[in-house]
Amino acid sequence: MSQGPLRDDEIEKSAEILKALANPARLRLVNILVGGERTVSQLCEISGLKQSLVSQQLKNLRLNDIVERRKEVSRVYYRLKEKNVVTMLNCLGRCGCSAADGKEEK
Repeated sequence: MSQGPLRDDEIEKSAEILKALANPARLRLVNILVGGERTVSQLCEISGLKQSLVSQQLKNLRLNDIVERRKEVSRVYYRLKEKNVVTMLNCLGRCGCSAADGKEEK
């Protein structure tokens, strides 16, 4: 993406990525995958989510080019495909923290 204002095609793609990430379960999975590739079983164990939900959310993330998978014998490993998502999430986290920090107690 460019450094200046977004082009129309960049706006559309950005909206799709944000829509794909606008779910706590998917965000949790992406956050786990920041640490490296994992199997569905590992993602279930770490996230506390059920296997069917993890698989469904991974499919959504894969269709939006956020994660990718690789097969090794009988196991499927998932990893982040779009590394810029991590930067974006870190930025969003800082935005939320600074907004919360800036509130005065009454």
